[in-house]
Amino acid sequence: MRPSGFWRRYAAYSLDLLAPLAVSVPLLWGTGLKMIARTDLHMAQAQLRMFELMDAAMLRRPDPVGELLAWSHDPALREALLAIIAVWMQSLGIAAAVIVALSALWFIGFEASPWQASPGKRLAGLRVTTGDGGRPGPARIALRFVAGAPSWLLLHLGHALAGWRKDGRALHDLLAGTRVVLEPAASAAMPRWARYWLWAQALALAALFTAVATQYALLAAAAWQAGLP
Repeated sequence: MRPSGFWRRYAAYSLDLLAPLAVSVPLLWGTGLKMIARTDLHMAQAQLRMFELMDAAMLRRPDPVGELLAWSHDPALREALLAIIAVWMQSLGIAAAVIVALSALWFIGFEASPWQASPGKRLAGLRVTTGDGGRPGPARIALRFVAGAPSWLLLHLGHALAGWRKDGRALHDLLAGTRVVLEPAASAAMPRWARYWLWAQALALAALFTAVATQYALLAAAAWQAGLP
């Protein structure tokens, strides 16, 4: 059995993940709209209270630092800000539950099938086997999916094991007694589509980083210019 490389596995996984994410959009659309509406409501309440505090501060002309510390203890302002946090936490929790459930149906359903692979893995020439090369049952595949949770909580260190170990097994493979191997007819070289897909993600990440860095640079420049006499 030939173990799969880390980047080949990642290309297959990231391609597979598009399906649960796409299905989750219409399911979570209403939740998103409610989150935006409730956020706007509480944000308006927070802004109104801040304007009231600013008006009161301008009459007293106190120390700005001390005034900000006093604002942090204002009950009305804290209540509005905590309400915003609660709205976002609740919405993110619902979104996470829906995406995890859809991902479980996708990955467990396909990897427990005769394919022994999700569509992304199958396209990449991969399949999931037991440690001795046999076909894993549905319970083992479900355990493999659940065993991925520690890797997410450990900032993907468990997933990174697949790139460090010679057998290419990640933490969830070790916990579930599985491995991801190349199909007998699969080429040892990474498929061309996988290379393009990885490069597309790298370019998108670089573009996002550049956009964020540019915005910070513009804000810093504006702040510096505002401080000039």
